[in-house]
Amino acid sequence: MKEFAKIDYNVQVYFLILGIAVSILLFTVGGFLFFYFIVGIPQLISFLVKAFQKTKKSYRYVVYGIFILPVWFSWIMVFVFEHNKAISDVFGAIILAAFFYSPVLAGVYIYDNYKIYKSFNSTNNENS
Repeated sequence: MKEFAKIDYNVQVYFLILGIAVSILLFTVGGFLFFYFIVGIPQLISFLVKAFQKTKKSYRYVVYGIFILPVWFSWIMVFVFEHNKAISDVFGAIILAAFFYSPVLAGVYIYDNYKIYKSFNSTNNENS
């Protein structure tokens, strides 16, 4: 778990920096939307891996899941029901709301990873 926490934190920071850089470079052609996928997909993978680990989950992890999992589910539903406007509009509203709050949750998720990573470092320093 310690090694996963270290790698996960570093990967999340790398993709956050990459997402910001791509967004800045491609801003004039709507590239800022890439930020959501560049940062979000690795976070979703990390979230799902952690979901199956037998460790205590922080409240930040739980809040992140409550607000982000419906967004990914909504993306799937919008594509599945693209010809049914009533259904895709409902799920589209969830995606639209996430447009505003998901960058904050991305920061919360990285901060949570940081706290987990640091907790392993502090326990190692105490045991040394």
